[in-house]
Order: sequence, then structure tokens, then C-alpha cells
Amino acid sequence: MAIQIPVVKGKTLSTEYWLGSLSFSAIAKYVKLPENSDWDDVFGGKGEQEAQRKLNKTRVTNEIVPYLLKSDDAFFSSLALILVPASGKPLQEGSDYKFLPTAAEGKVGMLEIDESVDMFPADGQHRTAAIIDALKQDRSRMTPQEVPVVLLPYFDKDKLRQHFSDLNLNAKPVSQSIGYAFESRDPIVIVTKRIMKDVPLFNKRVNELSNSLAKKSPDVITMGTLVQAHHILLEAFYGPKYKDNAEITALRQLDPSDEKVETVAQKLQDVWEVVIENIVEWDLILNGKAQARELREGDESTGTPGYVFAFGIGWQAIAMAAAALIKDERDDWSEDLAHCLRAVNWRKGDHWHGIAMVGDRVNNTGPGIKATAGYILREGSISGPGPAVNSLMAAAPEAA
Repeated sequence: MAIQIPVVKGKTLSTEYWLGSLSFSAIAKYVKLPENSDWDDVFGGKGEQEAQRKLNKTRVTNEIVPYLLKSDDAFFSSLALILVPASGKPLQEGSDYKFLPTAAEGKVGMLEIDESVDMFPADGQHRTAAIIDALKQDRSRMTPQEVPVVLLPYFDKDKLRQHFSDLNLNAKPVSQSIGYAFESRDPIVIVTKRIMKDVPLFNKRVNELSNSLAKKSPDVITMGTLVQAHHILLEAFYGPKYKDNAEITALRQLDPSDEKVETVAQKLQDVWEVVIENIVEWDLILNGKAQARELREGDESTGTPGYVFAFGIGWQAIAMAAAALIKDERDDWSEDLAHCLRAVNWRKGDHWHGIAMVGDRVNNTGPGIKATAGYILREGSISGPGPAVNSLMAAAPEAA
């Protein structure tokens, strides 16, 4: 039995395609993920060229599936599906498919695809996997949902691989910070937008366009870094399942100015107030006596180096150190954090080598962030450290 899809026929240069939509149930039935062994021969055989990059199952399970299940206005961009006959031969009109225009020589019509034809997701394997998983979790709600599709005919292995290359190499995702700037559902992003206005240092000094700060940027932090720091801190305040906490989930799609947002934001604001008050150089920014770039890069004319705290690794490491103190339920985590921040020599130099720096370059990596957080706590000589603090301090190598 053939599957029938209302489509619009199109052509870009020599590539013909059909535009339509498929229900989630049809996606689950007819689309085979690239990891399926049926595609081995199409891509040169087992052990030869891989069909696609490996599926990031954690991203599918923790990010994309919840987005579908929890968002009433969720939307996916179109999947690019290549129609591959079971024979492995080029797609043939008449046997593998039929296009039935609604008018003579029209572009709008019905595409009938034989059930023996498989659909390969040349672009959209993670969205496809999420649709399949969401369907399993909530079949009654997900079954009738539809996703836009671009259907392309299979000609041969080389052409299929070229389509995949074209679709993935030429795709340029927006920066994480831009994505967050336009986000209106995610509670953590909503709280972050509130913090960006309520904390004076962040007000109009958060870069919402890129994932890193340019050398001469007047901003003190990127939105992406601030959001990641808030994930770290909120996990400390609410526990590992903080995203499912009722106080957090209640913030979905609220305006950042809503009083419910303030309740959560205040916890984060308390942390940033301790940080900013105990790194005195931030006062120079607030009082207009220095530029953020000067704190990062230093003064070339005098050879004075900048400060590690002014980089993304500094912000995230400080958040991680604060989170460890909060997790250990210390009598006054804010006082301990203040002591640690004051004890650190934040100037870039040899003492940061192998921790936050490699040579004369600040090294913003996951291990570097963890090592820097441990170094901050170790420099503060925290008395009676708990398991979270001990774990971080153990990750910090001895300074040079």
C-alpha cells in the first residue's frame, strides 16, 4: 500500500524535490535513522563511510523530546528526507512513486510513494529521533502531529552523500547567545533575562550575539555563559532534578518581570552580589573608571596583565565554586565564598598555568573550569570542607 502525501513540486538548478508534511506516526513508520544497519550498503558497507555523525542520544532525551512534550507551540524546521528504493537502484517514477498533479502540468498534487521505499534523514536525524521517542511517550497526543518535510529522489550513493554534505556543511546555526536572546519558554533563560536587568553590573553589559567576547568588547559576559552559570547554581539550590522543580517549571513562558520569576531570580542575585562585592575591580566598571576589555586584556602600554575572573572560565568557575559551598549546606556559604574570592590572585600569570591558562592564553574548557573552581576553594582554605568542595579541590592541580 502506497503512502500518499499532498505536496508542492519544486526545483533548484538540477535538483528536483517535493515539499509536504508527514504525521509523527508516518515519520516513525517510514524514516530509518542513519544508525540503522540497513544503510550500511548505501554508504559503502560496514566499516566504510559512516551514514552520519553519531546520534547524540542525551541531547535527544534531555532537550528535544521534553521540548515536544511540554510545549504547546513547539515547531520543527523541515526534515530533508531522501527516498531510497529497497532495491538500491535510482528512484523510478511509476514503480517507486507517482506524482499526481491536481491540474495539468501543475506543481501541486499528490505524491504516492511505494511502501518499499525507505526515507533517509539527510538533515534532521536528531529531530527524527525525538519525534519517534515522543510518540512512544505520548502516543495519543503525538500521533496526529505533523512536521514539514523536503523529499528528494535517490539517484546513487555519491549523490546521496553529496546531498548530506550540502545540507550539513552549509548549515550555520546561530550562536547559543542569540538563541537564548530569542527564547521565551525556558525557565532558566527567563530567570537569566531578569538577572540581566536586576544586577547592575550585567545591565546592558551582557553580549546577546555571540558565544565569546571579542577582545575589545565592552560587555562583561555573554548570555550563553550566564545561562550556563545559572544552570550550575540552580542545581545546587534545587537539586539534580531542578528543571522539574515546581517553582522552576511554573516560570515557563512568563515575562521576566513577573513576581514568580523574582522568587527564583533572587537566589541567583544573592550569589552575584557576593561575587561582585568581593572582586573589587568590578567597581571600576560600575563607576565608569575602566572598560571591561581592560580587565580582560590588561594594559599593553605598561605590560600589566588582565584578570582571569573577567573571562568566561572565571564566571563559570566562580559559579561552580559557589554551587559546591551551597550543596555542602554550610552555615554561611556567602561568607565562605566571599573569603575565597578575596584570597585568589586573579591577575593572569604563571600561577594559573595548567589551571585556567596554557602559557599566556586563558583556556576556557570544561576541565579548566573545574580546575579553576577547585583552585578558588583551595586558595580560600575552607575549614571542614564537605564532599562537594572536596571533590572540586581534588580536581585542581597545584599552581606553578
